[in-house]
Amino acid sequence: MTIPYPEHVVVVITTSIAVVLAVLLHYEALWLISRQIERSHRPHRQRILAMAFGVLMTHIAEIWLFGLTGWWMAELQGIGALNGYSAFNLLDHIFFAAVTYTTVGYGDIYATGPIRFLYGTLALTGFVLITWSASFTFVEMQKHWRVRK
Repeated sequence: MTIPYPEHVVVVITTSIAVVLAVLLHYEALWLISRQIERSHRPHRQRILAMAFGVLMTHIAEIWLFGLTGWWMAELQGIGALNGYSAFNLLDHIFFAAVTYTTVGYGDIYATGPIRFLYGTLALTGFVLITWSASFTFVEMQKHWRVRK
């Protein structure tokens, strides 16, 4: 039996790997940030700012992971494409991943072909990871926020 659309299988497997890597990266980053906050002897302001920047850098790394994945599939494997402009480079793929990850969805760029599965899954993944970060930040600030008397 032959698979009628092998590129779909490639997209599903590649997307699944990217999602697993992003979730693992997120977990490990939040765990490390939490440990650093607990162990740090730095002033409160520095610890909270380090947490915020750490969370932001984690999201940026995840956006790059998905942008590189989309670029690899579209530009190097020819599995789908981005449309909206005449030519796309790596940073266009990163931009589209950021817009999709954050669920902003400007609409100036859109995916066509099997690669749409990656970007549909990316929107859900980004929403979950951003929500996870917001919950983490709230809990950490609640634990470490000092009330002035």
